[in-house]
Order: sequence, then structure tokens, then C-alpha cells
Amino acid sequence: MRIALHDVEYSLPETKLLKSITCSFTKGITYVVGKNGAGKSTLLKLLTTAIQPVHGEVNYTRLVRDEQLGTYRKKLSIEEIRKIIGFLPQHFTGHSDMTVEKYITYIAYHKGIPRKLVKKSVENWLKESHLTHVKRRKIRHLSGGERQKVGLIQALINLPRICILDEPFEGLDIEERLYFQRILQRLSYHSIIIISTHLIDEIRQSSEDKILYLSEGKIAYFGGIESLDTVTQRLEEA
Repeated sequence: MRIALHDVEYSLPETKLLKSITCSFTKGITYVVGKNGAGKSTLLKLLTTAIQPVHGEVNYTRLVRDEQLGTYRKKLSIEEIRKIIGFLPQHFTGHSDMTVEKYITYIAYHKGIPRKLVKKSVENWLKESHLTHVKRRKIRHLSGGERQKVGLIQALINLPRICILDEPFEGLDIEERLYFQRILQRLSYHSIIIISTHLIDEIRQSSEDKILYLSEGKIAYFGGIESLDTVTQRLEEA
């Protein structure tokens, strides 16, 4: 699976939010960092197909092996893309009048989890994320951290091939953060995971991960985690 952006721009009236973005994402974890207003959330919305670029292209492709044609990259349609994306927006609300258990069950069915596995899957996610005690509570009555965990579960429950998370660990304690980070690490072996964060200490020090540093809508750095200290210094100076 690959997401490739070529000369992508996005703007609102009188405000250019993304400028000449060219990069590609493959399996593994990429952290998107930058000051508030740098364009992080706009980039993530664009990658989910929620918005379209005003200039440039975003192409989603996967390798296909054919006996006659050999191996080639097939371009995916928007409908195909949306079936394999898990997305957590920056301010997750869900269906606020649904209970936690009913909402996650609804999401499990919606995302294609086999009917006979739904109940067990939902029970396991609730147990492991310490939400069992609030499973009959409406989402609008949850604390900020509890709501964030529900948001993460709805994004991850079907182990998507593309996972896009905007400030995913906001409001979580250390134990909760580590639990979801372990899930993301396992998922990263076969999925594209893109995480926007303004908390540099959330970034796992792994040689396999990447950083995309946005500054005023442009890519200031895109590469390996070994440059994290340099990126951190530039963020502090900005």
C-alpha cells in the first residue's frame, strides 16, 4: 500500500493552508509535527479524502500480482480507500446519544467485522481499554479521556490498512497511551499509520519510524527519526 502526494496545495478564501506538498507514505508509522496552524489537521483530512486538494494529486495504490500482467500498482477509487481507512479526528464526538457498547458494536458491523465475531471483539476492546464499567453510559456523558479511547477504538477496531490519527493520545494517562501505542506498533508492520501530534515526547524512538515536519503549510523536514532532536529544536525556536 502506498499514498503518494504530488505538488498538493489546499486553501480557503485568502488563506493557503498547504503549499507544494510532495511526499509518499508506506507501511510503518509517520509522525506529523508542527506548530498550531502549520497545516497538520488539514493534511490529515486530505489524506482521509474528506477534502480534496485545489492543486496537485493524491494517489492511493496497492501492489497487484496478475498471472498475465505480472506485478503492478493498482490505483484505488475513493470508495475503496474509505473502506480501508481508520480515522480519529482531533475533536472526536461520535454519536453522543449512543451508549459506548452500542456505538462500538455499530462501528464493528459498519467496518465489516464478521457478525459472529462482533460481540467478542467489542467485549475485548472494552476490557483492554478499561471501558467496561462505562459501556452502558452515553458517549456525551464520558470524561475527555474515556471519549478519546472510544475514538481510538472506532478507528482501530478492524485493523485498517491506513490509519490516520489526529492528536490521538490527548487526555490519556501513561498506561492508556502505552496500550494504544503497542497496538499501533503491531499494526504498523502491514499498515500505513500517520499520527499528528504536538507532544514530541509521544514520539517513539524507533529507527523504522518517520517524521514529517510542517511549517507554515510546507514540508520543512521529512525523513528518519534520527533527526528528532533537530526537529524539536526547530519547533522550539519557531
